[in-house]
Amino acid sequence: MPIAASHNYMLPSTPTFTYIDDGEDASLLADDELYTEVMGCGVPLLNIAIAMARGYMKGNPLAVMSKMIGTAACDAPGVSIPTGIGSRPAPLNLMFCLVGPSGVGKGTSLDAPIVVAHPMGGYRITTPASGEALISAFFETVPSADGKGTETVRHRDPVWVSWGEIDAFAAKSGGNASTLDAHMRSLFTGERVGDESITRMKSGIGCILEAGSYRFVMYVGAQPDHAGVLLDDETGGTLQRLLWLPILDEDAPEDLDGAVEYRKELANLLGVPETRTETSSPNVAVWGPSDGFTVDTDILRVMMKRRSSILRGETEVNPLDTHIDNLRIRLALIFASWIAGVGNPAHVGKEAWWWACCLVEISRRTRGYCMEAAANKKKRTVTDAGKTDAERFMAREAEIAKAERIRTDKLRDKIVDRLRDSGTLKHRDLQNAVTNSSNRKLFTAAVQLAIDGGDVETYMDGRAQIYRSLTR
Repeated sequence: MPIAASHNYMLPSTPTFTYIDDGEDASLLADDELYTEVMGCGVPLLNIAIAMARGYMKGNPLAVMSKMIGTAACDAPGVSIPTGIGSRPAPLNLMFCLVGPSGVGKGTSLDAPIVVAHPMGGYRITTPASGEALISAFFETVPSADGKGTETVRHRDPVWVSWGEIDAFAAKSGGNASTLDAHMRSLFTGERVGDESITRMKSGIGCILEAGSYRFVMYVGAQPDHAGVLLDDETGGTLQRLLWLPILDEDAPEDLDGAVEYRKELANLLGVPETRTETSSPNVAVWGPSDGFTVDTDILRVMMKRRSSILRGETEVNPLDTHIDNLRIRLALIFASWIAGVGNPAHVGKEAWWWACCLVEISRRTRGYCMEAAANKKKRTVTDAGKTDAERFMAREAEIAKAERIRTDKLRDKIVDRLRDSGTLKHRDLQNAVTNSSNRKLFTAAVQLAIDGGDVETYMDGRAQIYRSLTR
């Protein structure tokens, strides 16, 4: 049974876009134009995301809006959208990477008090250490039907996976034996995932998720130059499935007075007294497309034509965009449910499709920024390593030269002493008298030091080179 709207922001709305009818490609819009198309289109729920983000310093409104998207997907856990491509509808399973520098507080955006609209809905939060642990999060242990012991059963709640920092995710997904990354890619697609491990089955741990039977939402926070674990494998699939959104907000209020103005706006949008927003934001209920939907035929044609062009070899696909339409249609359906209002069927038309196109373009640019930052970091690391190696080499050579000079000076003293005792010696006799296999190569330099110092002179006697002491 559809739920009824309890606040004005839950009522149907009509978005307004500047460039939707201009034939403009989203990739040609400036950053601020893209942001206005996504967040400034007049849909009340997006205005709430802006007021909440800036009123309580929760980061970029796009990041807060990402929690609204994930929550909407969890509010409609049984919904998938047929695309006409392949045999399996696209589930509203989603993966986000929230990008910001160290110390900006990525978890603050996800702490925004955003909840599912359906009173019996919700999700289970986990931070799994492996792919198997991730699958087991979709199961629970309950008392056996016969009252003897317990048994493992599937629950139907969405599973919300969250890592506050990319390093924590990297520690679990790295290594050849890790299954976490592969399992997450399969969960995004909605396919059958897991394996039938006898050990885990005996231990009462769930092993297999059937295709299309679950809702999965994942968030990870990343510093731009620390996203290597997600960026390095460009063809693996995780990179293309993620929606990348920024945490930094250059328009955040400068002081408390500015934040208070946004809090007042939030109170007005929610229809609550301003005193309710003095210290913390009230909860905001977000809904998904749980009351039915339709998809504009023209959008299906666009996706089908693009797919056909790829299959026929007429279009070369950027490896980073292989899942672009699959992600876009999911976002478009969620946005369509927002403009339809709670309890009403949604229609994925050109407005929802355009909004999703702009949001995906923001994601692409954020991802590109991360790739550039990661590449620059790698370059700096290599350069610094090269400098270190060069400095180490030069230091080593300097030490070798210093040690060789000391040995040469000692050999010069032996030459001077030997000639002082002998008066004169032929080259071969002097060399044999003062050198051995370890310092013979230093003889020429050592005797030259003795000559340059005025202690020894040399002359030719026929074909023989003679050395004579000058200090007797």
